Amino acid sequence: MKIKSVSAYPLDLNLKEPFAIANETMYVGENVFLKIETDEDIIGWGCATPDSVTSETKESVINCFNSILKDILIGEDPIRINFINDIIEEKIKGNPSLRAGINMGLYDIIGKKANMPIYKLLGGYRDKIETSVTIGLNPTDVMVEKAKEFVKQGFTCLKIKCGMDPDQDIEVVLAIRNVVGSKIKIRLDANEGYSLEKALRVIETLEKLGADIEILEQPTSAKYLYALKEVTAQCTVPIMADETALTLRDSLKAVKMEIADMINIKLMKIGGITNAIKANTYAEIAEIPVMIGCMNESMAAMAAGVHFACAFKNVQYADLDSALDFEEDIVKGGATYKDGYVIPSNKPGLGIEVDL
Repeated sequence: MKIKSVSAYPLDLNLKEPFAIANETMYVGENVFLKIETDEDIIGWGCATPDSVTSETKESVINCFNSILKDILIGEDPIRINFINDIIEEKIKGNPSLRAGINMGLYDIIGKKANMPIYKLLGGYRDKIETSVTIGLNPTDVMVEKAKEFVKQGFTCLKIKCGMDPDQDIEVVLAIRNVVGSKIKIRLDANEGYSLEKALRVIETLEKLGADIEILEQPTSAKYLYALKEVTAQCTVPIMADETALTLRDSLKAVKMEIADMINIKLMKIGGITNAIKANTYAEIAEIPVMIGCMNESMAAMAAGVHFACAFKNVQYADLDSALDFEEDIVKGGATYKDGYVIPSNKPGLGIEVDL
């Protein structure tokens, strides 16, 4: 089999409502849909979601695709995914979401060729995984109503954005805990917004008041590794590294240096499924569990995260909810939600249909 053409289609997907975190507010999800066509008429779909966290823009993704990536792919056998990934990693520095989108498109082709869904092709440890759904920064009453809405929809785990104002964060979490009850899991994500002292104060206060926090994600700046390590050492709640574990090398460093109790692997940050396998294997050897997270991704990209999360035992957590945030996605299939779980499609490959 040979790749005969590759195409990129940039498209902004409107969010249902603005999504605010500690360091930015987003109104659209910038996605670049990637189509890989083969001489056997098998088409692979992937998707790049550039973000300021990865120092990418939609323009940088398109420019890199046109100037470098197309020439790398044309004529190659898409089944030789490790060979192609090695070339891409060597030739393209930066633009990890573009590398991720192409990588998941190649896996889509392999799955279709094998007539197997990706999660089974990768090992098929489970057929569904509990996912959190995220509540962005807003006034307390708005965040409480959003929490109630998600629980009514059947979700069992909430991820609450925080990191701007510790006192308000404490107020919000306590208010949400009060209305959702004790059975709903609550995770916090500060997106680098706290100092060491503020992070510890928030958690100590919440724990003392019985808020029962499952995870605190990236409380301190990614630049200061030892601040995160110190929070991990002192905090009674498990700490997850996200922005600190940006690249494959960063993820391995976080595991080796025991910076956090767990790491958040996002395919868009790490450069795709192939690199995520490497990071997860290393983390599993070190007995550090992994979460699979997402950016503002269309289901074209998020489906790959769902398949990956279900394939490996060491992926113990998931935050795979971005496809729920859009007014309208152009993708059908990929994954479904039920009773707090996200469930990968059993169709070959990623199991998605893209309507461009």
